[in-house]
Amino acid sequence: MPPTPDHPGRRRAFVLSVALVIGAIAPEVAAQLRESGEPGAVARRPPPVSAILRTDAPPLIDGVLDDEVWAEAPVIDGFRQVDPVEGAEPSQRTEVRLLYDDDNLYVGVHCFDDDPGAIVAQEMQRDAALANGDLFSFVIDTFNDQRNGYFFETNPLGARVDGLIDQGRDIRTDWDGIWRAEATIDDTGWHAEFAIPFKTVSFDPARGDWGFNAERYIRRTNEDIRWAAISNSRGVASLADAGVIEGLEGLKQGLGVDVKPFVTVSTRGDGSHYAQKTLVEPGVDIFWKPDPSLTFVATFNTDFAETDVDDRQINLTRFPLFFPEKRDFFLQDAGIFRFGGLGRTPLPFFSRRIGIGPSGEEQEILAGVKVTGRADGFNYGLLDVQMKHDEALGDKNLTVARGLWNVGEESTAGVIVTNGAPRTRGSNSLVGLDFNYRNSTDFGSDTLRANLWMQLSTSSGDAVVGDHTEGTAFGSRLAYESDDFDWTLIVEQTGESFNPALGFVARPDIREYFARGRKRWRPVGSVWRRIDLGVNLNTVTDLSNVIESQSLTVPQVSLVTDDGDGIDLDITVNRERLFTGFEIMDGVVIDPGDYWFTSGAVGAYTSSGRPLSVSGSVRIGEFYDGSGVVYFAGATWRPTPNIRLSGNYTINDIDLPAGDFITRLLRVQMNIAFSTDVTWNNTVQYDNVSDSVGINSRLRWEVVPGDEVFFVVNQGFDAEDGRFRSLSTALTFKLGLTFRY
Repeated sequence: MPPTPDHPGRRRAFVLSVALVIGAIAPEVAAQLRESGEPGAVARRPPPVSAILRTDAPPLIDGVLDDEVWAEAPVIDGFRQVDPVEGAEPSQRTEVRLLYDDDNLYVGVHCFDDDPGAIVAQEMQRDAALANGDLFSFVIDTFNDQRNGYFFETNPLGARVDGLIDQGRDIRTDWDGIWRAEATIDDTGWHAEFAIPFKTVSFDPARGDWGFNAERYIRRTNEDIRWAAISNSRGVASLADAGVIEGLEGLKQGLGVDVKPFVTVSTRGDGSHYAQKTLVEPGVDIFWKPDPSLTFVATFNTDFAETDVDDRQINLTRFPLFFPEKRDFFLQDAGIFRFGGLGRTPLPFFSRRIGIGPSGEEQEILAGVKVTGRADGFNYGLLDVQMKHDEALGDKNLTVARGLWNVGEESTAGVIVTNGAPRTRGSNSLVGLDFNYRNSTDFGSDTLRANLWMQLSTSSGDAVVGDHTEGTAFGSRLAYESDDFDWTLIVEQTGESFNPALGFVARPDIREYFARGRKRWRPVGSVWRRIDLGVNLNTVTDLSNVIESQSLTVPQVSLVTDDGDGIDLDITVNRERLFTGFEIMDGVVIDPGDYWFTSGAVGAYTSSGRPLSVSGSVRIGEFYDGSGVVYFAGATWRPTPNIRLSGNYTINDIDLPAGDFITRLLRVQMNIAFSTDVTWNNTVQYDNVSDSVGINSRLRWEVVPGDEVFFVVNQGFDAEDGRFRSLSTALTFKLGLTFRY
């Protein structure tokens, strides 16, 4: 059946809704740009500056600032509120002290608190969500280029979170560096000490000044205070607004070599015939910094046995699902390979294409090399991976190269090149160009960002139908970032033959137009901390401008209380124009046609600062030519800082003329932290589409920073008809050591 004509009433309603929304927000957009564009419209504070003291008597990192050298260190104490009252005096005082010696940067923190019994600390695991309680974090811009840096965070229990900052604002907490932090609580508040080895970070040894900023969060009052960047529109990772520390001299990193040998002992079984086969696989990762601004990483006989399992997803669309990267080797310095401000599609490079097959199966990697560095305003990265020989695919070498030039104060222009087709015997290459504009100085405390990009792919052999094809993709993005009112506009085109074999494309042969706006109010003296009113509009056409998909979400409402509880509401109108049918579930086919369907959703959640936090939502309405209801419920319980129990359950109840079905997805976790260095994480997942249960249990012991022991159990069960039959079993022991020179 061909697509039916547009439904006149719904088309008029759609156009009217868009017109009303544009009419409502256009004056706000114009006023915001006009006011922000006036010189001096919003006063910008000059960046604060602090000295740093060199010492020959480094402090003992025990979370107690009783070493005499701390009393000699310069003190940073000019913190101001960012939230709830921008620029106000904090309710509690904070002091930060800075030291360094030949080996480390030391940061000492005294978070004064007149009610120490009310300090909230609920997490001990590394890279946990510390915003559930009180925390302290700081960033360092070791090149002072306002683009790239490092993020470090702890809480009153000494839990550690770290990350890389790229594009001057985005924190990638996937990175795990070697550093130390300890914390204690006493009757004056809580204290923390950090030791960041210079061998852990890249830096310019000729520079005596680094960008620096620090932030403290007080959970019971939801109070955010900061040393620099005193604006709700900026975050602590906004390096263009960071302060400066001066006086760093004679920084060295030694030979700059980290050798990380590891050995993996594993045994695997399939179904009831458990294979009593044990494999012992040695390997090594080598990190070498010929100078502090260049990093060379090599891995041999790579193993990812300790990697977290993917969160299961159920696909009710006709497009492929996206799963994020979780493997450490590919996450290291991954920010350098980001392109054009793109988040998911069309990505020129998506590292999960390497070593993971189309069905999630593991493909063996023989060796990999990664080089990243900076020189005279030029940032570069090179990744080369040699796969083990495969009977179906042959020998595969996969390469990605990235270059990025600093332009002006905050912008960049770059190129990316990929070569290799990891899932076919054919060949594939891609080249992409991008320009990334950022201006955080001419709009008061707000920021204007823009991205322009284009990509060209070339495929040959059995990677395509025929001998040779070329495809293109290009796009642009314009965004105005403000706490008060922000908006984003995106225009993209992905060609029919565009094929980034080392990237990700969810939907080829389309043009896509996206617009989003959000207005925020912060009522004074109200129970509401903030109220957001937003709108999203998305249109997808084919390359002949025939509409394939549309969605309009209006209104999109979010309300958050002073305690951190919240309510979300939205109404969404969808249009899907199917030229061919698709099977949404086994035996249930949605025929070609022009479908309009509307749904509404309401959700609520309680503050994550409480020992027990819950959330839930329901979306109800039309779904294609039928109806659907989506239920979600989640809860997290932290009876002690050592134990975290959580779970969520999602149900899709779909009624269609072609058939009815219900999908269920359950995820349960139990994480136990025996200390900040010994953790045991357990995850159970079930879905009734695959009718299977997956269990992942991972014990991790960080003996000392850089030396780790893992014991991992993965178990799969067939749960059909309520019977549990073993599908697979994998037991893995991994020991990794680090030798620094």
